[in-house]
Amino acid sequence: MTNLTEEILLEKARAERPKLPDFEAMWERIRAEQALAGAQAVFNSGKSSRKLVSKRLLLPAVAVSVLLVAAPVVAGVSMGWTELFGRLGVKTAMESGFGNPLDITVQTAGTSLSLHGVVTDEQRLDILFTLEVPSLPDYDAVEFQHKTLTSAKGKSMQLNELIRKDLSSNQLTGLFETENGLGNKREQLKLALQNLSFFKYKDVPLREAPASLKENNQVDSMSKFGALRIVSVLRENDVFTIRYEIPVTSEDQLLDPRLFLKSGDKTIKVGYSAVLPPEKANVRLRQDTFRLSDEELKNASLHFSFLEAIRTIEGTWETSFEADGKKASQATFRKKLESALEDPILFKKPKELIVTPLQIRVMLENYKNSPDQPYAYYDKAELLLNGRTIEGGLWGTEKSGSFYRFESPEWYKDWSPVPMTLQLSEARIVKRANDRWFPLEAVSESKQTSKTILDGFPVTLTYYQQDQDLIVESQSDDSKFLGISQTAVKLDGKAIYPQPNPMPPGGNGSNKRTDLYPGLLAKKGTLQLSPGFYSYSDPERKSIIPIN
Repeated sequence: MTNLTEEILLEKARAERPKLPDFEAMWERIRAEQALAGAQAVFNSGKSSRKLVSKRLLLPAVAVSVLLVAAPVVAGVSMGWTELFGRLGVKTAMESGFGNPLDITVQTAGTSLSLHGVVTDEQRLDILFTLEVPSLPDYDAVEFQHKTLTSAKGKSMQLNELIRKDLSSNQLTGLFETENGLGNKREQLKLALQNLSFFKYKDVPLREAPASLKENNQVDSMSKFGALRIVSVLRENDVFTIRYEIPVTSEDQLLDPRLFLKSGDKTIKVGYSAVLPPEKANVRLRQDTFRLSDEELKNASLHFSFLEAIRTIEGTWETSFEADGKKASQATFRKKLESALEDPILFKKPKELIVTPLQIRVMLENYKNSPDQPYAYYDKAELLLNGRTIEGGLWGTEKSGSFYRFESPEWYKDWSPVPMTLQLSEARIVKRANDRWFPLEAVSESKQTSKTILDGFPVTLTYYQQDQDLIVESQSDDSKFLGISQTAVKLDGKAIYPQPNPMPPGGNGSNKRTDLYPGLLAKKGTLQLSPGFYSYSDPERKSIIPIN
């Protein structure tokens, strides 16, 4: 999972800037969706599924589903869901008798949907399935246009789908997942699916050269998306980062429109990509970072890409099955965590351990609340479970808050004596230079610099005037310094903060940051500048917390 450094920083400063949007909650939702899809922001490997909205190429006949088989089986499920989707907990739950094996096949227009099992706990429900598709096309993404899971009382649950091509069998293996578990209930559920669509990326060469791109350039996408606006371009050493706006409609916004670079016929790999919160409606704000030499950038070509429907099998697949959450609920192990913390600057501390047949969750609560206190965030979370090491990640929901989530690798009838330790590493330290203020005198269009040392890292602050705006740039030559996230200015002693400029969790490939203070220089008074919030990596630091 990606880190929350920038978002937690905003949370810490929220007391002083109450109108800031909740970037932490937003990024947690984005990360949860990305992790659920088993992919990064771009499709750079494998055949994937994602939620798509587009005009479809439909087959002429509407097919009706036919139920072929509906009998439970006893054998365990081993169709590759662990390998394809990282859902080890599904296998553990099914093999431990907490899931419902299914053998249901529904056929529509020659395409067979087979359900193999359903497993649930109080928070999650997974349905395992495969698809047999005649004349399977060469595709990049696949989805059902409509999908619903409905309880006997008529309550609908939002479904996320994961579909991959199983190379060994040439069939599609999939998982429907909802963050609504059954708790201590047994229910009859109805699954209804409609129209299976396949998509492929369209490659559109553009006239502009990547090396010529500048802020506020208009780039013709040569497609229905129209002109793109270049918001910013960063070239720092071998880093090339583009932030740009794509006009989108509600119908096309999830077709993954994006720029990319090519060297001849070879696509240049994106180092990091992110979709940011836009400042205006009907716009998709995206940032892509590439690493390439000056010569490679000079010879690179600019391309635009988006998903285009290539085939849709029109029809419905409907069936019902029983899911039992009672067994998993009764087996759930809970323990309040009150162990003393040895890490004095840990931002979120464990408060409860929850073990279900599907997953192990370490629930968290805020430990550091003052924006002036330093804190540590850890990019890597591992659970040492009875001699095994399990990698996990940080998740969050509005209902449960933040937690570390690990897939259950095995099951114990009694979890109370099972040793567990949470090991956090790859630390990022965030601090606030609240005692560092530099006078800003005779600010002009000529750039002026001020140098300082922050925790041993040399940092250069460059400031200048642009119209009536104050521009502040910050940078360090030390790669372990992750950047200044938010500077601050005092006007006659009153603190003023820059215009929000959200940075995605993966940054922009450089520790250079630019803050904008709109219209500040039109005001009279004494100005002072502070580096404000900054962060740096501490690879040697670890936090080891006994859990059980």
